Amino acid sequence: MRICRAALIGIGGFGGQHVKTMLELAGEKRLEITAFAELNVGAYRAAHDKLTEAGAVHYTDYVKMLEEHPEIDFVAIATPIAAHKPMCVKVMRMGFHVLVEKPPAVTIQDIDEIIAARQESGRLCQVNFQNTSGQAFRRLLERLSAGAIGQVKHVTGVGMWKRQRAYYDRTRWAGKLVCDDQYVLDGTFNNPLAHLLNNCLLAAGVAEDPGLLPVSVQAELYHVNDIEGDDVSCIRAVMPNGADVHFYAMLCHEANEVPSITIKGTEGEAFWSYTHKLTIRGRDGEESLAFGSTELVRNMYLNLMEAIGGSGEPLYSPIEACRSFVLTSNGAYESAGAVRAIAGSYVTELEDGDSTVRLLPGLSERMKDAAAKRLLYSEYPLPWATPTSPFRMEGYGRFELPVGML
Repeated sequence: MRICRAALIGIGGFGGQHVKTMLELAGEKRLEITAFAELNVGAYRAAHDKLTEAGAVHYTDYVKMLEEHPEIDFVAIATPIAAHKPMCVKVMRMGFHVLVEKPPAVTIQDIDEIIAARQESGRLCQVNFQNTSGQAFRRLLERLSAGAIGQVKHVTGVGMWKRQRAYYDRTRWAGKLVCDDQYVLDGTFNNPLAHLLNNCLLAAGVAEDPGLLPVSVQAELYHVNDIEGDDVSCIRAVMPNGADVHFYAMLCHEANEVPSITIKGTEGEAFWSYTHKLTIRGRDGEESLAFGSTELVRNMYLNLMEAIGGSGEPLYSPIEACRSFVLTSNGAYESAGAVRAIAGSYVTELEDGDSTVRLLPGLSERMKDAAAKRLLYSEYPLPWATPTSPFRMEGYGRFELPVGML
């Protein structure tokens, strides 16, 4: 594999992981870090110094950076969510391949604009849904494609995490639906547990057919924290291939449990978790695998670099395969109609280190059972939950925030 020349936009937040990965690959002579763009260098001085020591040139204007370095092969974009679409479009139209942080966009019109720019430019666009790159998940997709559990019928993802008040105070857009007149839609499935929803959709058939889109989406969105977005959600997406996706998430659990996905087929079932464990019970018997810790972001870089080098290997997370994710997200907001506050009588607030945390013990005790029964929270029922209706997705091409969320 030839040495690729790369640039990075954004070195703060998760951008720090990109800095780490780039430096490691550069140290192995697999990558040359040509330049990086960052407005607030003072806040990330250590990362700045490491990059410049590696020979990268610092810019505050990413367009100027690319104009002055046409030799760059690809650009990693690790900026706040609202900047992903305009930067992706601009970078590809300037002739560079892209690795963009998840989610690539939060509205269907924005991801369609990115896809159009990719097709027009002929560039590659990899979305850093890094949980698609682990060996266990790659093996799962291979076995599902081979029919190991027959036809996939139900895919259920469960994510139960804890997020302190400090999590929502860390940046201006955290927990917001709109920030600076731009959609952010920051909540369970668009940010912290986006990997879980995306992997559910891939397991339901999107991995084989990136054009597979939900027929309908039904969702319930709630919050216990004082935020605009959701910290509690459940989603049911019906796919045209006969599979359905069930997603359950909360950020107000007492601890951080390992997210997992259960897949039911006509001839068996499979189980995958974030700890890279895979169990398949199907027509060929039982298969249980446990892989060691995986450098997932590194995998995404290597996969893109191999594709740029002409290996013929498909991208783990091409932009086209993320359209189903964005459409499901938009359908969730359309179906829910509002992000509803859960009454304080159901919530427990505690001191937690240097911050506070709000917990929802009633859901912590029941969420796994609701997921096992594939019931929405109002169907279970939980006393604070409000029923919603499925939203049909045929012909859906533009998202506007529902009136109940304005």
